[in-house]
Amino acid sequence: MFNAPLKLQLTDYHADLAPHLRYLIDGERALTPEEALERVPTDEFKPVETLIVDFGFSKARFWLWAEVKNAAKAPGTWNLVLGNPLSDDLSVYLVRLSGEGYDQPVEILSHGLDEPFAARELAYRNLVATFRLAPQQRAGLLIAYSSKAATQQSLFIESPDYFFAQVDQEDMHNFLVLGLLLGMTLVSVIYLTALRSRAALYYGLYICAAALYLFQTDGYAFQFLWPSWPEWNTMAVIPIGAIWAAAGLQFARSFVDAPKNHPTLNKLFVAGLIGSALMFVSSFWLFETPWFKLVALALAVYCTSLYVAAGVAAVRRGQAGGRFFFAGSIIVVAPILVGLVSYALPGQFSQDMIGHGARYALVLEATVFALAIFANLLDIRRERDEAMRREIAETKERLAAVEALQVAKEKHARAVQLAEQRREQLATTAHDIQQPLAALRMALRRVENLPGLEGEKIAGSLSYLDQLIDRNLQQTRPSAIADESGQPNDFGKTDDHHASFAASAQDKPAAENFPVSVVLDNVARMFEAEAHEKGLVFRAVPSSLSVTADPIGLMRIVSNLMSNAVKYTDRGRILLGCRLSQDRIRIEVHDTGPGMTQEEIDRVLKPYEKGETGGTGLGLAVVSRLAREQGFVFGVTSTPGRGSVFSVSVPRS
Repeated sequence: MFNAPLKLQLTDYHADLAPHLRYLIDGERALTPEEALERVPTDEFKPVETLIVDFGFSKARFWLWAEVKNAAKAPGTWNLVLGNPLSDDLSVYLVRLSGEGYDQPVEILSHGLDEPFAARELAYRNLVATFRLAPQQRAGLLIAYSSKAATQQSLFIESPDYFFAQVDQEDMHNFLVLGLLLGMTLVSVIYLTALRSRAALYYGLYICAAALYLFQTDGYAFQFLWPSWPEWNTMAVIPIGAIWAAAGLQFARSFVDAPKNHPTLNKLFVAGLIGSALMFVSSFWLFETPWFKLVALALAVYCTSLYVAAGVAAVRRGQAGGRFFFAGSIIVVAPILVGLVSYALPGQFSQDMIGHGARYALVLEATVFALAIFANLLDIRRERDEAMRREIAETKERLAAVEALQVAKEKHARAVQLAEQRREQLATTAHDIQQPLAALRMALRRVENLPGLEGEKIAGSLSYLDQLIDRNLQQTRPSAIADESGQPNDFGKTDDHHASFAASAQDKPAAENFPVSVVLDNVARMFEAEAHEKGLVFRAVPSSLSVTADPIGLMRIVSNLMSNAVKYTDRGRILLGCRLSQDRIRIEVHDTGPGMTQEEIDRVLKPYEKGETGGTGLGLAVVSRLAREQGFVFGVTSTPGRGSVFSVSVPRS
């Protein structure tokens, strides 16, 4: 009638306790451990007939009983791992068995709603009870628990060596997935927001809320975010879920532009947003009521249905990225439906397995939604470009009807010249941004494990990017390239690409007196890690000299030279330093790269002309132009097969 005791081993041991359990439902929550123990031999304790211990939503207390035996010839210690991190009232008793029956139950774990995370014996996301048995000793495990959130309870008995190895593996896997998800989302949001996508902000909020929901249901939120708020931890899953639902609705509403394109669907979205807000607020008072949890599940079904409806609407309308969005909505629905079925059929689905599936689904979903936004932005940009082309054509026709053909041609030539000038400025900025971004990527991968120097790298790179972008944005404003009368400057009627490139910066920045080490140290920080990662020997020679120059311009020149040196040097060394030459200071970058002939040097100094090793064709052309604008002397000496020396001569302070 009763299950045989579970035989325990001392090492590398892991066993599911569910098949060996019997249970008793204490609807009034009135039984004491002694009273429950008296009922163990009776039919009131029934076998668990499902694969997993799960009693659905209930206010009752549940008593579980299983017998275990130390099958070894030596005493041993084991951990009972209880996989419901949201239990608000849980006790575990060890009952030793003797020939005369059951001994008095000894409490080995007690967890209450008001206990902070620090009260746990082991700093683990789930509750753990530790017990010890003598050789061949039999004992019973009597477990009492209740939960306001969910009653599913996975129970495993593990030897200490297996338990700690499993904890390390779980944490590494879960944080790797969450880190990948948040990192990918951050990059996508920054990039898409830069392209002026309003939906990207809601997308980022949606993914972050989903990640927080998983963090909470896995038990990590109580461990790391609010370890001193146990009552909040017990009921936080519904408020966080409401935020997740609202962010997803707003993202879908923004993506399909429901207020403009789908008025009826927009009303449903607004209703869902109101329902999510009410769910968030009312959860603080109604969380313990069973019907409230059913309402929360109904809201989840409603929201996921709207995601799919938005995807269908986007596809039917032919919206760019609509198919990606529809695929993402299906990915959203799948794990949520499985979770709902698990609540409807208690004991059939493991919440741990659902959680693992939800993590991977969320990563895939984030990728697909990002592709949907990107595809939609590309289509919007194409439409704007087409509208601009039509407007230019219409303008030409009107000018041809009103003015002489020659006047129209001259204005058109000036417009083309302005557009080309702005394009060259943007191309130069994009090229310059590549270097600090590369340094940022290198620093961010190590910032958690390295000392404060990496933080200085990030701060320096960000500061440089901020000043660089601000300057170029100022230069691309129409007022920066117009004369006092408000008319565009006449740059000349020429289609020469190099002349256009040379005219891309009109105002010479003001020179300052500053230590040359400011530039040398920042450039060294930006590229040192990248050079070491390629296996290169990198050395920056310090200097106490001062120069008179524009700091940002000089920074752009030296960082471009250093970027080329690191990029095209496969082995050997790179040296950064400066020499004093009368009243000037010559900053030099030495590398052991492939080198160039004089013919190649002459070619790569022209914009959009590439060397044998490839590239954008802008690096050395930018350096040459900046040097000329600021009165510097730029020089290159190179020997094929041995390396190159790039230098820029700057006035000494």
